[in-house]
Amino acid sequence: MFLDDELLKMCKDANISVSHDVQQLNSDLCKKCESHYKSKLDDKSAPHHIKITLKKTFNLWDSFVRMAKKDEDKTLNILGDLFEEFSFKNQFLKNEEINRLYQSL
Repeated sequence: MFLDDELLKMCKDANISVSHDVQQLNSDLCKKCESHYKSKLDDKSAPHHIKITLKKTFNLWDSFVRMAKKDEDKTLNILGDLFEEFSFKNQFLKNEEINRLYQSL
């Protein structure tokens, strides 16, 4: 199963009844993305490989968002809109030091 499918499944399986549940889901989705890209890298990864791996992870998040927005489930549509605004890329690069490192790759 691809990362975008896994993220969508996590949203489908989530029990969301209060805002804290959405925040926890967001945290879980981001952890899944972190786990994904870290599994593709090692200590000897070249900078261009790191950047490509991160871009692929960002693109898979975007793919997940598109799938959620097209789903028949209205809750998934709302989550798709939310996670489009608060994408993994935006959250990841919000850290100034990480952003600086990413831009230098």
